[in-house]
Amino acid sequence: MKKVLLIINPMAGTRQWRRTIPEILTILNQADYLPTVYLTRARGDGAAYTEKAAGEYDLVAVCGGDGTLNEVISGLIRGGHHTTVGYLPAGSTNDFASGIGISSSMTEACQQLVREKPRELDVGRFGQDGFFSYTASFGLFTAVYYTTSQAAKNILGHAAYILEGIRSLADVRPVHLKITADDGCYENDYLFGAVCNSTSLGGILKLADHEVHMSDGLFESLLIPFPSDLLELNRVLTALRSKNYNDPRLIFIRSSRFEIDAPENLPWTLDGEEASASSPLEIVNLHQAVRLVCPS
Repeated sequence: MKKVLLIINPMAGTRQWRRTIPEILTILNQADYLPTVYLTRARGDGAAYTEKAAGEYDLVAVCGGDGTLNEVISGLIRGGHHTTVGYLPAGSTNDFASGIGISSSMTEACQQLVREKPRELDVGRFGQDGFFSYTASFGLFTAVYYTTSQAAKNILGHAAYILEGIRSLADVRPVHLKITADDGCYENDYLFGAVCNSTSLGGILKLADHEVHMSDGLFESLLIPFPSDLLELNRVLTALRSKNYNDPRLIFIRSSRFEIDAPENLPWTLDGEEASASSPLEIVNLHQAVRLVCPS
C-alpha cells in the first residue's frame, strides 16, 4: 500500500474540505493509498512540515488554495525531496488549478489525482529562499491579492480582486525598475509586471494558452509601462482584454532568469501571497523541479 501525506489548510476558501473529506479518504483508500492527515496551523507551517516529512511518503496531496500549494512546493525544494504532488483545490479562486485542468470539484480533483500521471513542471526561485509555482507580480493589483478580505473573496471570487483594485486606482504610482532578461535590459516606469508560468495572473489578466509552456525552462513575463494619460491607459486595457500582446504598449518577454533592480520596499505577490525581496532581486527558472499530478 502506498503512503500519502494529505496536507489540509483548514482556513482555505469556504472550508469545503469538511464536507468532502470522507469522500476524499475513500477515493484514496480505494486507490491503495494509506493517508496521513496533517492540518496546518499558521502561515508557513505547510512548508516546514513538508520539508521535514515529505521524504517518507509516495505522494503529498495538498488540500487548500494556491498559497498552500506554494508552501508545499517550497518545502519539497528546500528539503531536497522529489515526492510527487497532488492538488485538491479548496481556495477562493484556484487560478493555478484551473490553468492546468484540475477540477474545481474536490472529489473530482481527487479522482484525477489517482487516475492521472504526474507532469514535471518548472518552479520559480524568488531571491535566495522564495519560490512560486505560477506567478510573481508587482504594481497595480499586487496588494489587492492579500488585502482583500477572505469573506469578500468567498462571495465575489475574481470580482473581489477587480473591485478592490478599481477602488485604489487613484493611488497608483509608477514603479521604476531595471529588468535584465536573457535577451536584454528593460528600464522604465511600470504600472504592472508579472513573471509567470501560467495562463492566469490572479484571475485579472489572461495569457493565451499557446503562449505558455509550463516545463520548457522559460518564464513568460508581461510588463506594462506606465501610461502617459487616461487615453493611453484605456488602450492598454483594450489590448489586455483582447489578449493582444503584440500591442506596442505592452512588453512580453520569455526568459529563464530575471535580475531586477527595484525600490527596496516594493511589494510583491508570490502565488497570491505577500512577499518582499532585497535589491537586486534574481528570479530563476528551476527547470522541471516538481512532479505534479494533473491532466496531460
